[in-house]
Amino acid sequence: MSAGHAADYISDLRALIGDHPLNLMGAAAILLDAEGRVLLQKLAYRDVWGLPGGLCELAEAPEDTLRREVFEETALTVHAAQLLTLLTTPLRTLPNGHQAAFYTALYLVTGWEGEPVADGVESGELRFFAAHELPAPLRGVAGQWAADWLKPRM
Repeated sequence: MSAGHAADYISDLRALIGDHPLNLMGAAAILLDAEGRVLLQKLAYRDVWGLPGGLCELAEAPEDTLRREVFEETALTVHAAQLLTLLTTPLRTLPNGHQAAFYTALYLVTGWEGEPVADGVESGELRFFAAHELPAPLRGVAGQWAADWLKPRM
């Protein structure tokens, strides 16, 4: 999630409800280059890789979240995207004690422009990877996507 309104919304909500369980909605991008390689971001604050994306702001449509998060984290402009699936996680307790279940709209970005530039806040590094070159560890949605769609094709 990018540092912005979604973070404020969740912080404000947590101030009211504490650690009680929440459903949180987000969006993530499978963004391929002309060679069919997927763009992954290495998190600036952890040594893990993931898909660009983040949590929805209050009343924000998932496709709008996708466009906003991809631009914030990569400087790329999404022109077209196709919803592939809705990924879910079971309710879990996060390291800070908050409980949440995550629902992530996973999109295949079919039209985009720009040159990937890491934001330095969330994305420490951006790189395109071929299916047989995926780095480890893959975080959250990226790991689910790789296990469900990519690895069986290798």
